[in-house]
Amino acid sequence: MKQVKCDVAIIGSGVGGTTSAALLSKAGYKVIVVEKLPFLGGRMATLDHHGFKINTGAAMIGDEIHGKLCREVGASLELRSPESTFTFRFRGKDYPSPHKSFWKTILSYAARDDAEAERAYRAFKNGIMWQEPSYSMSLDQWGRHFTDNPSILGIFHFLVLGIGINSYEIPAGEFFRQITEGAVMTWASPPLGCGQFSEALVGAIERMGGEVWSRCQALQIKTKDGAATGIVVQKDGEALEITAQAVISNAPPRKTVELAGRPLFDPGYLKDAAAIQGTPMICFKMATDKQFKGLEGSSSLSLVEQNRRIFLILDYSSICPEMAPKGKRLLEAAAVPVSIRPPYDFKKEVALAMQDLRNTIPDFERDVKILRINIAQGDWGVMGTLPGQTLPIKTPVYGLYTAGDRSAPKGWWCSLAAIKSGRLVAEDIQKRFKPA
Repeated sequence: MKQVKCDVAIIGSGVGGTTSAALLSKAGYKVIVVEKLPFLGGRMATLDHHGFKINTGAAMIGDEIHGKLCREVGASLELRSPESTFTFRFRGKDYPSPHKSFWKTILSYAARDDAEAERAYRAFKNGIMWQEPSYSMSLDQWGRHFTDNPSILGIFHFLVLGIGINSYEIPAGEFFRQITEGAVMTWASPPLGCGQFSEALVGAIERMGGEVWSRCQALQIKTKDGAATGIVVQKDGEALEITAQAVISNAPPRKTVELAGRPLFDPGYLKDAAAIQGTPMICFKMATDKQFKGLEGSSSLSLVEQNRRIFLILDYSSICPEMAPKGKRLLEAAAVPVSIRPPYDFKKEVALAMQDLRNTIPDFERDVKILRINIAQGDWGVMGTLPGQTLPIKTPVYGLYTAGDRSAPKGWWCSLAAIKSGRLVAEDIQKRFKPA
């Protein structure tokens, strides 16, 4: 079998893998990233669909975390932020996303009077500044302790639907930890979709001497005496061994275990890895030539009070007209099933979401064309794991790491979690291994 040598071999070109690869490349390590798919980026990619730029996962990213990483590794990335990120709809009336005092203002929109607004804000501020709520109750249970107002409860419900979970299913403590760790960002999009973030990182990796191979499937994680020594891949129809000091897996935990061999992992790790499941979401990719009420001057319409399923309608063309053919607009509507735990009845869930779209968008059947309906679930969930349920970056196999949103600290979510995880992995490798 042919062999090539590097310092670090990385399985998967998702955000966790490419973050580690870019940071290690900058630090002088020779890295090789292998990706089994024909495109790079995983859930942070953008594919062309008849002239429309369709994101495979993430719809928006943030300059404070994504942009900062690109600047750090010398990757060029243009980001555009909307004038207003959200328009919130309460009781049939639309309110702009406040630029200052976000929480106080948005809660005042929803409150029935000033006293209720102050009570809700005080409870929220206490959870941030003083005592994080318990993980033993849901966010919805926490909210109902101080209000029965469906609009206020709907704000918190809306804010977690974006990561593929319902407010009655996420621990209250996890929500507040997410707020303190990274939820306050300037949301933005690259001109041609979020895949440009992955492309920027890959470009930086290659400029610094690293390699990124698509259509290259990992077949085995090689080990010796309980330590990772490299990987075996299928490249151009032939088996190839990549020897390395360390291996990073951006693959799902069950796949990582399978590649290395179950006997190398202790029962506790195997149990935790088996419990990892992605969070589901249904995304309707839509085309129109009209701008709809509620999206003027805003990139998205947030349907705060409980619809059947749709909670957000995003207008990419408001900030990135390049994502659609000339004269067309690209929209995306998102819905989360009634429960994040399988089994799912996606036929029923799609039907309920379609009723929401018809009720929300005037003349929907006449003016809107559905391009695709993407269903995120399992290993391709909107989040790779349930909030608060993650694995450590280090596996029981010495020199074998996991990166991605499945192995980030509590309070981190989606691509922010993947970047955080990738950073932690890169930092640990630099402490333990020296570049050849």
